[in-house]
Amino acid sequence: MAPGSGLLAQKMKKKRPLSAIRRDLDKAFSAYIRKRDADENGMGRCITCYRWAKLECGHFIPRQHIATRWSETNCAGQCSFCNRWQHGAQAEFYVILVKMYGEKTVNELMASKHKTMKFTRSQLEEMLERYRT
Repeated sequence: MAPGSGLLAQKMKKKRPLSAIRRDLDKAFSAYIRKRDADENGMGRCITCYRWAKLECGHFIPRQHIATRWSETNCAGQCSFCNRWQHGAQAEFYVILVKMYGEKTVNELMASKHKTMKFTRSQLEEMLERYRT
């Protein structure tokens, strides 16, 4: 057996911190949403004001709610004005999500923000792998 390949060496190998995995997942997910909703130059129509802009990943339910943080239904391309200065333009976002997914789905999304959610390391890594591609 080669040195450093035993069980002790595997146990001693440091795992990547969950905070680093979540940070990378946030970046990959944001890039995925922006790419999904924009053209090849990152430009698209803001979901809430319809302005043509360089899109950001806007969250209907704020990112602090972990259960919906990486939900594709909860996120869409927004201009920086709506996303940052209008705090997501929630009223407009709601109306458009209802048109896109139906009131039942949006109400379920809003109810899920109150759920306590703890993702495992493997779940976070799986999502990271999915959104990196």
